[in-house]
Amino acid sequence: MSNKTRIRSIRIKPYAIVIGILYAILQHAVYLLGHALADWIGFEAFLPKIPLDDLIPIVSIFIIPYVWAYLFWAMGPMAVSLCEKQHFKDYMASCLFSCVAGILLLAFLPTYMDRVAEGLYEVVENPTIFDKLRQFWYSLDGSEMAYNLLPSFHCINSTLCYLGVAGRREIPRWFRIYSLITMLLIFASTVYVKQHYFLDIVTGAALAGIVFFLCKKFHWGRIFNPVERLFTH
Repeated sequence: MSNKTRIRSIRIKPYAIVIGILYAILQHAVYLLGHALADWIGFEAFLPKIPLDDLIPIVSIFIIPYVWAYLFWAMGPMAVSLCEKQHFKDYMASCLFSCVAGILLLAFLPTYMDRVAEGLYEVVENPTIFDKLRQFWYSLDGSEMAYNLLPSFHCINSTLCYLGVAGRREIPRWFRIYSLITMLLIFASTVYVKQHYFLDIVTGAALAGIVFFLCKKFHWGRIFNPVERLFTH
């Protein structure tokens, strides 16, 4: 294969750009669906808090990686499209099945956070722009009460973004390192801006890891074969 052909073959696929953007946009809808199902099923929400959570301070600057996560998730399918097609399909299957599993956990094991009890609405002297942005984000997400914390979809999606490129030689090394660091920053952001508790990180990352492993081992990406045939014939 010539160098020119090789460069052409590793370009981001146009369909992956569309999928990545739609995937990031639809994440909030996925969360709302889990919340709606939890309300409909009617199980009592519980507090997934452990003593460690009281030791974690508020660090408002971490609202930046928390918000940046949405762009990171859009990059996932774009980056993974540089790999062979089966890997891309398995990756997208892991995104799909992780979302489904996450929604079911939100529905049958609903959780909550009382932001007033957590002191998140206490007056801050000389608030920084990051404090204001954090408070604004609360207003978009339940205001004084937050629900459906476990598992953290921020952690599910970010874990998958990293696993999709980890160890893949088709992906530039700098991007693999960037993905690892970004994933860890997003993990930290969920607790430092008090959008989640520690257990939400653990369950989100574990769920993503298990589903990704199963999708790769059994090539569950085959569910997309009919769609692929539809657009290639």
